Amino acid sequence: MLWFSGCITQYPDFIFVQNPPSIPTLAVARIVQFFRQSWLIIDWHNFGYSILGVKLGMQHPVVKFAKSYERFFGKKAYAHLTVTDRMNKELSEWKVQGKLITFKDRPQSHFSRLTMDKMHQFLTQFRLEEIVKRETFDAANFLGKIDPNSTILTEKLPNGEVIFRADRPRLIVSSTSWTEDEDFSILLKAVENYERDAKESDPKLLFVITGQGPLKSMYEEKISMMKLNKTRIVTAWLEMTDYPQLLGSADLGISLHTSSSGMDLPMKVVDMFGCGLPVCAVAFEW
Repeated sequence: MLWFSGCITQYPDFIFVQNPPSIPTLAVARIVQFFRQSWLIIDWHNFGYSILGVKLGMQHPVVKFAKSYERFFGKKAYAHLTVTDRMNKELSEWKVQGKLITFKDRPQSHFSRLTMDKMHQFLTQFRLEEIVKRETFDAANFLGKIDPNSTILTEKLPNGEVIFRADRPRLIVSSTSWTEDEDFSILLKAVENYERDAKESDPKLLFVITGQGPLKSMYEEKISMMKLNKTRIVTAWLEMTDYPQLLGSADLGISLHTSSSGMDLPMKVVDMFGCGLPVCAVAFEW
């Protein structure tokens, strides 16, 4: 990294670094910036030491060294960009030198709320009801009657107008990498509480959890053992073009992501906001 950025490239006016990773990136950037007299910009998305602390514990000597390293080499730059006000505040307490600016992430343009016609078209092609039938018990009773002019959520009237089905389930979507920093037992407990307390007139809830990861099979086994009446939980791997459309059709988004530092912004929440979704998330300072 030092050879490529410091010796064989053209002399840059700006060096732009995303953090983390911190080691050795920040040190290399500072060295090259000094010798080439460039302006260094650090894009702070999280802290490298806090990610290391998830595995080793925050009191581990290596983590303490990593924090000191990050504070030393990340202290001085032309500009520091942060994704949340909370991270901005933390860097202020570090007394970093240079301009400190917060740029909150925004969703890409294709994350938007679908119109009823587009929602009907997407659900007709995606066939979400087939996933529900394949993965859950007594799916036909839960879904109700779905004819050629209807989907799991919508129906097309004889005049061509698309409306929501009167007996449709409410669609709740969560995206996860199925790792230890997302405790999905919280969601499963919430489902159990809804099953216990929901009235007959309360809506049915369909939870669609997307993504792949190491803990997926463990949670799928737990889900398979749950006795569900008013709710269903399915997992799905979506194509890149399908995910924003599923969000654009949903009623609610859920994020159980817990940051190692508690100061970065889960991008999945930004995507959900772009689709006009209210979001239930683990608390963090925006």
